[in-house]
Amino acid sequence: MVRVRSAVVLLIASLILPFSYLVRAQDTDAHYEIGIVYYADGVNFKALDKEAVSQGGRSTYSASVKGAHATLRFRADRPQIFRVCGVDPTRFKLYRFKSEVNARTISIARNNVWAGGTKVVLSESEIPVAIQASDSGCFTLTPKEALKDGEFSFSPLESLDAFTFGVGDVIRSDGKKSGYTKSD
Repeated sequence: MVRVRSAVVLLIASLILPFSYLVRAQDTDAHYEIGIVYYADGVNFKALDKEAVSQGGRSTYSASVKGAHATLRFRADRPQIFRVCGVDPTRFKLYRFKSEVNARTISIARNNVWAGGTKVVLSESEIPVAIQASDSGCFTLTPKEALKDGEFSFSPLESLDAFTFGVGDVIRSDGKKSGYTKSD
């Protein structure tokens, strides 16, 4: 009877342990939401703006978010540190978006009617990220290269969510620079 009970306990433990990091993310003092990307603001982490991505196109299949620039902006001369909790961090990719008049866009694929095929180009906009295990089921994400002025987004694979931010000044149509919305 003792051997059977031990085997059952081992079986249950082997099924539960792989998911324990999901539970730990909810047990921290900060109470991070699972699957939300946060940015370092001093010693605290705050959530990035989450926006819905729309997709479409013919010769170039692309994704876009509303607005030419992200509301949240970081200084280009400071390193950016991000955090995600309770999920597989390798699913979160960092992309550079192109700023247009009323939207930020990124090319996903291009159709070539002369060559008779489609070429996926999304990886050309991807920025490599270092991932480090943190506390309580969270992971720290840091770009492997310094981010220059522009529009960026973390996006989970196979998702229409974009966690957006910008780096550097935005030059408005009147020629003036807009300030940062992140505390320095």
